[in-house]
Formats: sequence, C-alpha cells, structure tokens
Amino acid sequence: MNLYLKNKTITHIFLLILITSCGTSGSLNELIEKEEEIFIKKTNFKSGINQFPSEINIIITNKNQSQEQILEGIFANYFYYKENKGYSPKIIIQYINLNSDKSNCAVDLKSSNFTFLVVSEKDFRIPVKCRNLFQRLNGIQILTGEAQKINGTRLYSFEVKEGNKEIIIDHARLSNNNVIILDQKKDKNKIEIENLWVSSGGKVLESEKIDLQNITEIIPRNLFIDESQKRQKKLRNLIRTSLEATPRSRQDADALILSTSLSNARSLKPSLEYNYGERISVYLIPTWNNVEDYKTKELDLEGTVFIEMPWIAGLNPDFKLNQGIKRNRDFAVGYDSYEIFLLLSSRKKVNYQGLSGRITTSQSMILRQDILIEVKEGEILPIGY
Repeated sequence: MNLYLKNKTITHIFLLILITSCGTSGSLNELIEKEEEIFIKKTNFKSGINQFPSEINIIITNKNQSQEQILEGIFANYFYYKENKGYSPKIIIQYINLNSDKSNCAVDLKSSNFTFLVVSEKDFRIPVKCRNLFQRLNGIQILTGEAQKINGTRLYSFEVKEGNKEIIIDHARLSNNNVIILDQKKDKNKIEIENLWVSSGGKVLESEKIDLQNITEIIPRNLFIDESQKRQKKLRNLIRTSLEATPRSRQDADALILSTSLSNARSLKPSLEYNYGERISVYLIPTWNNVEDYKTKELDLEGTVFIEMPWIAGLNPDFKLNQGIKRNRDFAVGYDSYEIFLLLSSRKKVNYQGLSGRITTSQSMILRQDILIEVKEGEILPIGY
C-alpha cells in the first residue's frame, strides 16, 4: 500500500488501522455467494476497476474517536479490494486544524483527486485561505453527529443522521392510528416524531420525555393505571367491601413509539406488558449515543419493530471482520463511503446495500436508509427496507 501521511502526529492512528484491517477480506467471497440471504451485498465490478483513480485524498478535521472509526472502515474496504481485485490507489491523508491560523490548507493535495472529507464538528468552517481549494474538490463529504452540509463545493453530501424516523412511522401507520410517544432525547426530536405522526393522519394521545430517574412510573402513568387504581380504591371505600379487581389500562392506544436506548427499551417493553398493555404495538428508534450491543436473544423486546443499520443489528453472520474491530456505526459509514467512491468512479447507478443500510443518490446527495427489523421469539429478523 502506498500511503502518504502528511501529519506525523496521527501516524499511530493509521498504523492501528493497518493492523486491524489487513485481515478483513477472508470470508467476503462467501458473502457474495449468499447475498440473497442477507442484507449486505458487495458490488460486482466485472471489469475496469484498475481504470479507477490512482490517487485519492482523505481530509480529516478532528482526531476524535468518531473520525478514527470512519477511517478504519474506509481502510477495511480498501484492503478488501486490494486483496481481491488488485486495486490499491495511493492515499494522501491530511489533517486540517481549523483552530489554528497556521493550517497549511492541504497544499499537498491534488484537487483533481477523489476526496473524502470527514467532518463531525457542528461548527465546522472552511478557513478563508482554503476556500479556493475546497471549491475545486470532488468526492464525498462525510457528515456525522451534528455536522452540517458544507456548501460551495462539488462534494457529494453523505449526512449520516440518527434513524430514519419516516420509515418506522410509515410502517407503524399501516395498522395503527392512536399513538403514545416516549422520547429520551431533546424536545425537538419528540416534536419531530409528533409532527410526522400527525402529518400522516394519525393521532398523538400522549407525548412525554423519558425521566430516567422515574422510568418505572412512565408506562403506568401513560396507560392510566394509576387512575384505574384510584377508582377501585374509591369504590372499596364507598361500599366498604374488599374487592379484588384487575386495573384497567386505557383502550384507545394502538401503538407506543420509543425513542431511547436499548437498555431503556428493554425495561419499558416488559413494563408495558406488566401494566396490561400487551395488545399495544411497540416501535423503537434506538439512540446512537451509546455503546450497547444487541443480544443473541432479545427476549425483552419481543414483538418490537425497530430501525437499525444492518451490520449493527448482526443481520450478516457471514460478513466476518477482524475480531479486534468492534461493531460501530462510524466504521460502517466509512466502509460504505469507500464503496460509494468506487460506484461513483465506475459511473454505475448507486443502489448499494451496505453495512449502514441501503445507499442511493439524488443529485449531489447520498441517501442512507435503515432497515426495518422485528423481534420474534427473541430473534432479530429483517422486515426489509
């Protein structure tokens, strides 16, 4: 591999990448043979791959874990094509420190090369002296976290945001009208879910932010179990007779949408059943600000429908990577970004089922779609895109 490192301070990152990525391709041929059984498919470049660019640029704007994991993903796919297709372009890597006036503005990069620009900062700005260079770049700007699209460039925008809410809401609306929404995140996320549900013709019965300090109280409160128990107590006092009665939960709710972590969902779903809400359908939008893994048997999420990246959900048992690489979303994004580069270079239509989901393009945008999944008998089973 012909790798040029501009900044010595990040050399250790890429040495780690090389060590963990070299053994990534062992079973990918099996993946291609069984692609109809899984939801990740490698592109079949029949010919001409060696006519693709001989050099590519990678620009990073931060040395944080997110960008490191994206780079690990890029290099993992790089090594697959090097070992299986003999394609190994020279890689020129540049770190631009936007907080320093002494940034050299990637002067060693050829603007004609395909460029990966990796951004995770909300307040990313192009230094004034770098604008001419950035306007000439072509390639992909990979935007994660709260990073915003950078205008004034010829770079495709690959904005990787948490969960495609429209997908799961459209699916839930097929058989449900009245919903309870419980959200762990900021109010604007809850409002977005509410607006999507209402605009689709549904009715929001309750919408509440999850209080982690009193998480055990939120389900019975929204199912009116407390009111039912108060009525029973009032009746007992009125007739002065001991009564044995089952609390009655509300009957107008069809669905429960949870926007929360896996661990919280594993508590809230059983709580729903315990409080006589077993007939209510549950839909989960998992938060990304956690490091939780899915279990082999998700018994506490039985019957739940959720959205996720295929690789994170473990829908591809034949896709083996170096065991030192932990499944994480940034790695999946980096891996898919390299595949997108190849598809754009081949001028093929971009319709790729990758680690992070189904990838398509629309004008200068790269679109990513999560997969719908349902838990049946503890098993994580794909519904489809």
